[in-house]
Amino acid sequence: MESIGKRDSMDAATDVASKLEATHLHSPSLAPAPSKKHPPNLTTLPASVRNKIYSHLLDTELVNIGQPNVSYTHTITNSTLHFAASRTPFPVHTALFYTNKQLSKESRDYFYSSNLFVKFEIYSSDARHAKTMLEDSGVLFSVAKPEAVESCTMHAMELKIVEKGNGVRRASVVFPAQYLPRLVNFMEQASKASGAWAPSHALILSVVNAYELEKARVQGDLLELFRLLSNVGKVEVEGKELLVGYAEALQQSMMTAAFEAGTWLKVVTEMTDRAEQAFRRKEYNTAAQQCQAATISMAYAYLTRAETLQSQPETFHRDIQRLRRRTELALATALHSKHAAAIPSISRFISASTPTAAQKQITNDLLAAETAASHALSLSTDSPSPASNPWFRSLPPELIPPNKPDWFTDNERGHCWYVLGLTHLALGECLFAAGDLERAVGLLGQQGDQKGIEEVEQAFARAREEIDWDVRPGVGLRKAAWIARREIE
Repeated sequence: MESIGKRDSMDAATDVASKLEATHLHSPSLAPAPSKKHPPNLTTLPASVRNKIYSHLLDTELVNIGQPNVSYTHTITNSTLHFAASRTPFPVHTALFYTNKQLSKESRDYFYSSNLFVKFEIYSSDARHAKTMLEDSGVLFSVAKPEAVESCTMHAMELKIVEKGNGVRRASVVFPAQYLPRLVNFMEQASKASGAWAPSHALILSVVNAYELEKARVQGDLLELFRLLSNVGKVEVEGKELLVGYAEALQQSMMTAAFEAGTWLKVVTEMTDRAEQAFRRKEYNTAAQQCQAATISMAYAYLTRAETLQSQPETFHRDIQRLRRRTELALATALHSKHAAAIPSISRFISASTPTAAQKQITNDLLAAETAASHALSLSTDSPSPASNPWFRSLPPELIPPNKPDWFTDNERGHCWYVLGLTHLALGECLFAAGDLERAVGLLGQQGDQKGIEEVEQAFARAREEIDWDVRPGVGLRKAAWIARREIE
């Protein structure tokens, strides 16, 4: 029936069009003026589409797909290496930077936030050492002249490798941080091949963070891999944009004789300790960043030190799983508390057709809180579901540490249900929240903490009162996800 209706409508439209055409033939003055519609251009496209275009034009990784390999040649002038490449190492289309004001700002923002650049200098007694490190490590680097590199300011980190007792700069290049794993792996292999390599070198890492990105992300992308190194002669980690305690712990880790699982666990535990301390000071952003830094460190360690960590006794696995649950729960609590004042009004803007940037941020944080609380609950119940287990997000199954439900108490499981219930309540999922909080009441009520159980019971009562039986469960989460995906113009 639907197709017949459409056909009838088309026939009717044709009849009307033919009548109008006949009228125009007899009355030329009634003919419509030619259309003046402008063809679509980059500025009229949705922001999500523009970002997709920017990725293919400005992402230093994507622009190299399908391109031939780069080979380098070099000359030495005044003891410094000067390189030439067989082709442009990063054929990005920076002409976008010189278009109109809107496209110039958007493309620059995308370029510098998506490609974290590292300024790399090598000081060595022999220029051949620098050449070997650059070319044999597999790093793809720019071939700008050293003086141009020296004047560069739009980078996220400066890395210097100094051979002991040598002050001659042999090379100065810039490369995207995506090649840091190759460089760090090269240094690790050099350390294994020669026990004298690491002690005879100093590493100076200065985080600039010119792009004003989240501290946890910058640390994870630029610094966390350096924990793979040990026994380095001297290490300096600098940067105002680092979380408290991170630089000192990384320096100590890189200068120890060898990686020790117990020492590493202590370092990550201190990150979570600092998160909880920041939460008590109501510094919710800092608390969330410390939690994220801790989870990043856990993931990198199991990716790079899997054999050592997996061979630890059961007590170590228990401690790491309990720490991961504690970190995820602290993250959920910080993100939820961050917007406590705005939570009563979220139901009004979560259905808005044009959410603001502030509303989008609140929604993103609450969705992240819901995910983190689900992760904490999954660990404390030893859920086999990969969808809720946080380790599955960053590790292959064979590297995930073992877990047991009896490593957690009913009180800890009840606390997870409570935080999850509060987050569902904030997102307008009152039916889900009532189920979560009912479980929390059942588990926490056995502990005899009258003050704590009263808070949970009050939240449970509020969730039951606010249930709208005309709204299907999951609508609030879907609306929140829509806001989170929506581009703010």
